[in-house]
Amino acid sequence: MPDEKDLSPLAAEMVRGMSEFCDAVESGEPVAKRYTIRTVTLDLTGTPYTADDVKRVRRALNASQSLLARFLGVSVKTVRAWEQGSRPVPTIAARYMNDILRNPEIWTRRVRPVEAGGGPAPKT
Repeated sequence: MPDEKDLSPLAAEMVRGMSEFCDAVESGEPVAKRYTIRTVTLDLTGTPYTADDVKRVRRALNASQSLLARFLGVSVKTVRAWEQGSRPVPTIAARYMNDILRNPEIWTRRVRPVEAGGGPAPKT
């Protein structure tokens, strides 16, 4: 391990903190007695999305299948298959769409009309 004087102040502080933590663990001292321990529970169960649910997300964005596909990082063919019910929506895509439905104003601001020249449409 490098000498503490060779480290940045932040790195030296991190090394000291980790050394203290290791010492506490090795001594058998309950870690929770010396450090704040937080336990976080995440509900990662996905919402099953039906074909109609996918269409509802598209309507919330006022987006085409192509634009929704770009938002989600999938192909248009994939979005079409979801909307036809021929392929299930993966959990990660369902989480993303949950966020779109929960906070549509954040996402609709990202959808802007574009002029034929490629720039944003003028504000009216």
